Amino acid sequence: MKILLILIILLIPLAYALEECRGIMLTNDIPCSILLSVNTSETPCNTLDVKVYTGDISLYNQTMIQHNNFKCNATFNQTDFGTYTYQFGSGDTGSIVVEEDLNQQYYLYVVVLIIFFILIWIDYKVEDGIFTMIAGMLAMIIGINIFINGFPNLTNTFLRSGITTILWGVGAYLIIIPGMRFFEEWKDKE
Repeated sequence: MKILLILIILLIPLAYALEECRGIMLTNDIPCSILLSVNTSETPCNTLDVKVYTGDISLYNQTMIQHNNFKCNATFNQTDFGTYTYQFGSGDTGSIVVEEDLNQQYYLYVVVLIIFFILIWIDYKVEDGIFTMIAGMLAMIIGINIFINGFPNLTNTFLRSGITTILWGVGAYLIIIPGMRFFEEWKDKE
């Protein structure tokens, strides 16, 4: 029991540090720290501020805090995709581009594909059409997602529309066939 307790304590993260903001950031790397090199003994950090803009619109102002003896920092926490510019009180400027992590979509499609086949397998074992119908709905939802958001790195709209049509067709088939069987069985019971 003591060993288990020690392992649990060791697995708990004791500190969390923000990364330094780079020119291009993925949404899962935010929040991050905007750093300004300055001699804090001559210019205290609390006298400096940073203004964050998207286009010409000012989003927020933030007073900087001391990072170490030669750097001040402010936290950047905008997760919407786009380009953000920031301006320090000293006049220095910079920009951060927030991009979508394409691996998240790949993970989504892999997880959905695994769930899809598990639902088909469960329906095969249980012989109840509801699991196949749910798998069909899942296929149709992924088809809508690919049609609206696109597949990562797939720029050809003909292929995107083709994949969407195939997923919709498979989904409709998997919904209609068990539904027809259900109504035939229900009709036979009368």
